[in-house]
Amino acid sequence: MQEKLLAGDNIASYCTKCKLGLDHAIVAMAEGMIVKVKCKTCGGTHKFRDPADPPKVRKAKKAGGASAGTLWEAGIAGAKGKEHVYTMTAKYRVGDIVNHHTFGKGVVQKLYSNKCDMLFQDKERLMASAN
Repeated sequence: MQEKLLAGDNIASYCTKCKLGLDHAIVAMAEGMIVKVKCKTCGGTHKFRDPADPPKVRKAKKAGGASAGTLWEAGIAGAKGKEHVYTMTAKYRVGDIVNHHTFGKGVVQKLYSNKCDMLFQDKERLMASAN
């Protein structure tokens, strides 16, 4: 016969912080099921995970669409605005080409209050502006 577990009892559980199956104290139970446990090694509180169950394997995210370089080439080709040397005090419009001393040529994609998104050859960056 299996003994009934109560809050405060010890149980083996997979610790998400330590990444090991270790001794835990039961913190919370609901309808006879263990809900939360506290690791006796690191003190972390988390959901109960049976150490016999294998840890979940996460799938790598797939690249969603074109690379920044491809988008940058299309943006430069379709840019209709003026070409500016980047300064934080300048005002920009969507489609302007900006020449940055570190990042190179970029295209203004979106405007915010005192900021704008600029697409450079390697990635999109949030840049300061006077907008």
